[in-house]
Amino acid sequence: MKVAEPTAATNPVAVVRIDTPVPHLDRDFDYSVPARWSDLAVVGARVRVRFAGRLMDACIVRRAPASDLATLKPIDRVVGSVPMCTTESLQLIAATANRYAGTLWDVMRTAVPPRHARAEAVLPEVSHWRSSAVEHEPSWSGIAHSAGLMSRIDGPEPVRAVWNSVPGTAWTDQVAELIHRVTQAESGSVLVLVPDVSDVERVCQVIPEACEAGAVAVIGAHVGPQARYAAFLRAMFGAARIVVGTRTAAFTPMPDLRLIVMWDDGDDVYADPHAPYWDAREVAALRSHLEQCHFLIGAPARTVVAQQWCESGWATSLTPEKSALAAIALRVQAVEPDDFKKDEAAAYARIPSAAWHVAQTGLKTGPVLVQVARRGYVPLLACQKCRTPAECSCGGAFALLSGSSIPVCSRCGSLASSWRCSHCGGGELRAVSIGVERTAEELGRAFPGVRIIWSQAEHMVREVSAEPALVVATPGAEPVAAAGYEAVILLDANWAGAGLGAGEAQVRRWFHAAALARPKAHVMVTAPINSASVQALVRWDSVWFAARELSERRATGLPPASRVAALEGDPSSVREVEQSIEVAHRTLGPAELGDGKVRLLVLVDRTLGTGLSEELLRISVRRSADKAAVKVHVQLDPREL
Repeated sequence: MKVAEPTAATNPVAVVRIDTPVPHLDRDFDYSVPARWSDLAVVGARVRVRFAGRLMDACIVRRAPASDLATLKPIDRVVGSVPMCTTESLQLIAATANRYAGTLWDVMRTAVPPRHARAEAVLPEVSHWRSSAVEHEPSWSGIAHSAGLMSRIDGPEPVRAVWNSVPGTAWTDQVAELIHRVTQAESGSVLVLVPDVSDVERVCQVIPEACEAGAVAVIGAHVGPQARYAAFLRAMFGAARIVVGTRTAAFTPMPDLRLIVMWDDGDDVYADPHAPYWDAREVAALRSHLEQCHFLIGAPARTVVAQQWCESGWATSLTPEKSALAAIALRVQAVEPDDFKKDEAAAYARIPSAAWHVAQTGLKTGPVLVQVARRGYVPLLACQKCRTPAECSCGGAFALLSGSSIPVCSRCGSLASSWRCSHCGGGELRAVSIGVERTAEELGRAFPGVRIIWSQAEHMVREVSAEPALVVATPGAEPVAAAGYEAVILLDANWAGAGLGAGEAQVRRWFHAAALARPKAHVMVTAPINSASVQALVRWDSVWFAARELSERRATGLPPASRVAALEGDPSSVREVEQSIEVAHRTLGPAELGDGKVRLLVLVDRTLGTGLSEELLRISVRRSADKAAVKVHVQLDPREL
């Protein structure tokens, strides 16, 4: 007969959450803690438990003195010598799961990097490094009320602020100044969130003292699994006072977190592509609330969400001083699309005569940036006769990969040699949009003898020298010029895409590109001068544009003035879920998605947002337990509608 193991003397019950994708099993389960595992079975520890006849991973969410159950199964073992997360980060993960109507482990899988035993071999020690009290460049001098901000950073009350940078200034210097402000004290840590790897590198370059001292932990998928887990442990144990990372770094456990800095919150990469589709911007705001730490967002252009935070009083708005903008005085000129079409030079080289002269003048002394909306060579094709988009049988769009290639499907790679238009039966194709590679090729003919540099996601150029060159780049892939660009030309500016945030995204792209120009530089945009987005660029006032957008969305009850849930699935199941929602709501749609599926938007007042999340989670749990129920895809607060 097997003798039962003695249980822990103190809090012998471990309340765990099982690692399972089934929503109705996302609840607490009680297990006994054997005495030999008592010291390691702490809150946040990964354990193995027997559940439904199988050994499964689980996370301890708390220890308890007793259970309502008469008998308990013991935990099988504790995995690893350190917990997966701290009490604070576990609370953040749970709050995120609740906000997005997901399960704890759905968030845990992306918030916590996979374990590597070798990284646990030698546990890091607490760092006592402090930043030297040195004089830094007055990078905040052009921002109104920045002195008051800095004094409040030293105080105990949490500061939430949104700042917009001055064109031609280095945002990394502003971030470095914030980091030094906090780390000059004996305690306090800083979390810096940036969109991509190049931004991580830029931040690390401006804090060399901290990097050399080992006080910086870099968190992101790009560093590799073992290095990422080692950096995660260094942050959790306080060996690194500064964490710089991409989206998933928002959950990194850090003792005595004093400041979260997020750069360019409008970038779509902050939205996690996996269920429950959390957004790092909202996670950072939640963390600021839960841990009572400072939270600062910076960007060249204000987002509508950030503007709402400012108008509600939750955050303070910091904008460039008029004197700072006057000293920069970018010369913005709009080229009307109709004039663009009539221009013979534009027909030849995709650049109107006025912009050609500006580029030619700028190339005498330095680099010129040309922003192109799309990547590739010719990414979109259509029927020559009726202009119907050319699509493959799989639904993918046909594209040209080079000037001498046959059009191929961008999804499955099939050739378009036997393509026929489904509308008129025509077999000839024409270009609908021109990509960065084709633009670079055409501009090379328009500017013979000039060095052409092109940059896009698959061929990223980080920096360019001050030597004359024509730099052609897609949004987000613009290299930084050593002394700033002599001119910036925004092509395809009338292409804003579709969706609620199209105008906001367009302004963000323009401001990012124009911010790379040197003072007094020319900025040319192919869009109507009377459009709101162009007016925002001319006046360098993205706050005005964001406030205008927010006002219109409030009038129509659209996000972020409301919370929204996107339901996708077959029509009857989607309607069934919608009718189960008891919170006062309205709907938009449904819209056909193809394959018999529809998309329905459910909108509620922001004050009812928590209720909507809770109801959707309950509905998801109920339908998960019902084997006959057809799955409905639920996404809360998607960035694109």
